[in-house]
Amino acid sequence: MATDRPATESGFGEDNGEDKQSVASDSSTMTPNDPFKVDLLKAIKDFKIVGKFAFDEEIEISEDFNISVQGVGDIKLPLKKAQAMKIITQARQAPFGRGSDTIVDTSVRKTWELDPEQFTIGGDEWSDYLQELCELVAQKMGINTPVHAELYKMLLYEKGAMFKSHTDTEKIPDMFGTLVISLPSNHKGGEVVLKHCGEEIVYESSKSRSSCAAWYSDVYHEVLPVKSGYRWVLTFNLAIDQSSPQTFDTVSETELQPLRKCVGDWIMQEQKDRKTPYACHVLDHEYTQANISQKSLKGPDMTRFMALQQALEGCPVTMYLALLEREEIGTVDFAEPEMQAFYPLTLALSRTIDTYPDPFNGYHPPFYSVYETVCRLKDLKDLHGEAVADELVITENCILDPSAFKGVKSEKAYEFTGNAGTTATHWYRRGTIVIVPHDSVAGLLSQLDGHSDSCPEMQIKYVVHLCSQPDVQDHLINTMVELLENAMPKLEIYPDLMKDNSILPKVVRIALEHERYHFVEDILAKFYKILPSDLFTWLRQWVIEPDDDDKTLDNFNKLKKGLSLAMASKDGLAHKRKVVSHFVPPPSDLPINALPTPGPILEWTRQTLQNMFDGDGPTEVTADDASPVVNFSSYFEHPVAFLKELVLPLFQKWPLAPGFRFMTLARVMALIDEGKLPRQEGMDLYRTMAGSLIESQDFSLLRYPTVHEQSKKRELLSWPGNAVTHNDMSDFFSGLLKASTNSNNFAAQFMSKITKQLNRLSEASFQESIPLSTPTYKKFFSAVTRGILDNYLGPEPRKPWTWALAGVPCDCSDCERVSAFLRHHTKMSEEYPMNKPRRNHVQQVLEKAGVGCSIRTRRDTSPYSLVVTKTSRPQEVKLEAWKKRRAQVLEEFDQIQPHHLKNLLGKEYKTIEQLRAGQKDQETLSQGPQTGEKRGVDE
Repeated sequence: MATDRPATESGFGEDNGEDKQSVASDSSTMTPNDPFKVDLLKAIKDFKIVGKFAFDEEIEISEDFNISVQGVGDIKLPLKKAQAMKIITQARQAPFGRGSDTIVDTSVRKTWELDPEQFTIGGDEWSDYLQELCELVAQKMGINTPVHAELYKMLLYEKGAMFKSHTDTEKIPDMFGTLVISLPSNHKGGEVVLKHCGEEIVYESSKSRSSCAAWYSDVYHEVLPVKSGYRWVLTFNLAIDQSSPQTFDTVSETELQPLRKCVGDWIMQEQKDRKTPYACHVLDHEYTQANISQKSLKGPDMTRFMALQQALEGCPVTMYLALLEREEIGTVDFAEPEMQAFYPLTLALSRTIDTYPDPFNGYHPPFYSVYETVCRLKDLKDLHGEAVADELVITENCILDPSAFKGVKSEKAYEFTGNAGTTATHWYRRGTIVIVPHDSVAGLLSQLDGHSDSCPEMQIKYVVHLCSQPDVQDHLINTMVELLENAMPKLEIYPDLMKDNSILPKVVRIALEHERYHFVEDILAKFYKILPSDLFTWLRQWVIEPDDDDKTLDNFNKLKKGLSLAMASKDGLAHKRKVVSHFVPPPSDLPINALPTPGPILEWTRQTLQNMFDGDGPTEVTADDASPVVNFSSYFEHPVAFLKELVLPLFQKWPLAPGFRFMTLARVMALIDEGKLPRQEGMDLYRTMAGSLIESQDFSLLRYPTVHEQSKKRELLSWPGNAVTHNDMSDFFSGLLKASTNSNNFAAQFMSKITKQLNRLSEASFQESIPLSTPTYKKFFSAVTRGILDNYLGPEPRKPWTWALAGVPCDCSDCERVSAFLRHHTKMSEEYPMNKPRRNHVQQVLEKAGVGCSIRTRRDTSPYSLVVTKTSRPQEVKLEAWKKRRAQVLEEFDQIQPHHLKNLLGKEYKTIEQLRAGQKDQETLSQGPQTGEKRGVDE
């Protein structure tokens, strides 16, 4: 939510109107009776602070100083009314920021301003003098880093000019404050009242011919009305030089002792006995997400931070910097007189679901009641400026100062809910130093909000990075382990919350290096699904020690429980394949120069794979599981036996998982083709499985009703992970054609079964008013139809145009003569005079080759002649076989009503129509001409 920020003398800032409800409510859950918090706060506050939040000083302007304004010329000092009026003609009313808008409102700010491009400053000594003023700023404000000033504006306040209370925004990198130089100009009034942490400083520029003042950007200040004359000032943005090293005074041991003793007594307690698990010391100055870092700390905050750092060096605690946010949610008090005029507005806005930062024109009503308060650490950073966490939820009990939010301005939003009233939310933010014992760091970093999508991934990644460094301290390893253990229950349910896939592998490597073996077992057992495959390849390398079997088995035993638990789960077969294939590759897949898998580990693998099928086996299977299940056979000496005994029963058990079944068959056929399964045994197994699928698969079960709460309409849904694609059907038909024999034509059996079920399904869908144009129907039927047409029917063979036949597989002189005849395109018959043994040989060769020809012996010659006559052409045989299949296909599709079939098949229906048209044309030609027609000469 945007906060009103009027522009300051150095730019835009924050409004600080007299809003009596802009401070935090008195409700608090802080525990006031923990002596540790009282003592620690006192020890921190007791450090001597050098420098002020603001100062002013009379200065001397050098004689050669000159200033010139465009359109006016050189300005003589002191400023006179005539030239002041001319400057005003070149100036504009200074704006200020309200929310995201920049506006001019003279009731808030009444000031004339000029940009640096509109005037020039001269004088040989001016640059050196400005640097002297920067050194004065550093001295007065307790800054140990070089300071530089950047000119921002010229401001002119005439009678009545003023600027209400505000803070400055930081407009340049590393900006921390504002410098104002009051130039010679007689005036009365125009005092600047600066307030910070209960202190007040009044800068009266009217009392000196020339003067300067500086303050931190977050200091609230107000320019009172000018009573007479002209207040004429130059404003500068102050910034520190981050490239220069910071220097700090060393705090004496005497001063540090109370702090060390307080923290030492605290961390000596058992973790469970500490009333305050971690301590938040609220900083004096205001900070933002952009500048909450060690280098940006201001004045007293830097002093106390450095003292804490010195005092706690060597102690088992960690320090962080963060923004501490307090959120209050409650209802608005409409009894306030100022709110009565807005009552109709609340009724109108109650019909929306938006929130509004300022619906009451600058007035913010008080809470009627606060019913929820939440404290958070936001933008948590370590002392090197590295981001640790975006947001953590903490208890108010961790805040040392119970009045930490007293007087703090809030950011606000309102939501209108009709008769339920108006809800207001206030946010208060302060910079804070967080002190955490080492044994509580993981607890702090685990404090997430209750949202289902919250995950400590950022914190885990940060800690893992620290643990990856050389000579990492043991407490960081403990933090990493505890942080992951805290997150495990949620990550088990929502593993996708861990977006960075590189984190867990790093955790496993670090944990093994530091001998946290039980922790590694937990990760392997619970997160094997999301662990990358290359981690298991690395684990194999970690386990197997060349030439040391005992060490290898010892390493394996450190992982065995976690791996066994992962493999024992009832789901995720594809993920288990990933684990096994990379940790224990099949012996046949190992490279020649790779270390072999030790016998005990290979035996564990085989036993683990067999155990997966014990009892009822997996609780569900998908198409993705098919390939892993079949590939597991490669770990066994008799892979077909493994598939028969364990995979076949699983295959037969899941008729409701067609994707799994089709892909299982495809993978079995692929292993046969790759030579990884004995061909004859493999094909026998394939035929058994294919026959089981054809007999048991009911494709009409793809349809099941889902009732929507609003529409109450039935919708066709597919089985997740078990859809049957066009490619699946194509592969299946190819497999069936390979497996089919003369006595067992699987392709024909399947086509007959599928078309009958399609007919039943289309009728049932029509009766239940489910549109046959439903995408799931159309997609499935299209795949089935395309599989039948492409793989069973196939393209129509070309019509025969030649009498050339294949030769015979014999290279004797007689058979070569016969082969030459058979290959001739036009010769139909040929005689071969030869004796009986030679005739018998040629006849046997022809019969064995199955050549389409007749053979007879002519006995009126000497010697007798063997007469070979061609009787059929191969293309004719193929064409006739195709026509029979076409007739069978059309007969099966004719069982479905044409309009249903058209709705189901969409564009594919055109192919069926073309087949029918071709069949009718050929039937007409085969019948010959009608009676009474003349025959042609050729007929």
